[in-house]
Amino acid sequence: MLFENYSEQDFLHHELFRKWVISPDHDTDTFWKEWLTANPDKRETVDQARLILLSVGIEEYEPTPEDQQEVWDRISGTIHLGKRFTIPRWWRYAAVLAGIIITSGILYHGEEIKYSTAYGEMKTIILPDRSVIRLNAHSTLSYRHRWLGRDSREVWFDGEGYFSIIHKINNQQFLVHTTDLNVQVLGTAFNIKTRRQKTQVVLSNGVVKLALNKTNRTGITMKPGDMVTYSATTEEFSNQQVNPQDYNSWLNNTLIFSNTPIREVIASLEDNLGININIDNAGLDKETFTGSIPMDNASIFFKTLSRSYNVTIREDNTHNYTISRK
Repeated sequence: MLFENYSEQDFLHHELFRKWVISPDHDTDTFWKEWLTANPDKRETVDQARLILLSVGIEEYEPTPEDQQEVWDRISGTIHLGKRFTIPRWWRYAAVLAGIIITSGILYHGEEIKYSTAYGEMKTIILPDRSVIRLNAHSTLSYRHRWLGRDSREVWFDGEGYFSIIHKINNQQFLVHTTDLNVQVLGTAFNIKTRRQKTQVVLSNGVVKLALNKTNRTGITMKPGDMVTYSATTEEFSNQQVNPQDYNSWLNNTLIFSNTPIREVIASLEDNLGININIDNAGLDKETFTGSIPMDNASIFFKTLSRSYNVTIREDNTHNYTISRK
């Protein structure tokens, strides 16, 4: 059936799908709703592709040399197999470039390109291979621009980001380097966070392999729904099954927590908003919080704490907050 074997990246680059997401009409809306009804197992993949397009928008672009080489490799392969192949209409191919201005927020050092975000800021990065990276607040990403002909695509990362990686037909691997880990992927979508001496990877789909930078310890192969956390303090891994959408919720400017220790909620707010939150009562930080918090409105969290745990919140003029028992 049409589209049944499509990956997230395939949907992102299909004209009919992009039209439905960006400028739907009656016909496209009817088609995709009926298709999703007939293919419920693809809903998560479709929803994730929609989320990326809605987050970053679309814009016209010319193909890179890598794009052109990939097309001709596909043509050669399909001719060899005796199959019909339709050349993509590159001049209408969508690249998700909204909100990115080449001269803003990028530093060039030779071939290195570096992106960074401030507290409260998010940014969308389109890599040379059309992979999409969404940077959360207070994060950095850098890479060397020329990947064509190399064995791997490599980026260096710190902070939090959502990676949607294009699978290359030559199986060129994609490597994410953090302070503690190397994350190896071929084509997948995952959230990675490096904060407070910990690296956390949550896999939405595909396959990811994790390996420590400085040792020969056996790596970890992740499957969708896995959350692997490495602590630089204890030098230990932990692995648990989670709902990836909870950890990707920041893409919609919302933080979602489920029975999360309040100290972890506070750490997340500090990392994203650049504020300081102190707790006067030693026992309060061990309590848990369940709910959603808009990333631009920490007062929701404070109001919930005040009602649930009978506390008061004081704020000074430098974005410092103190939580105390009444």
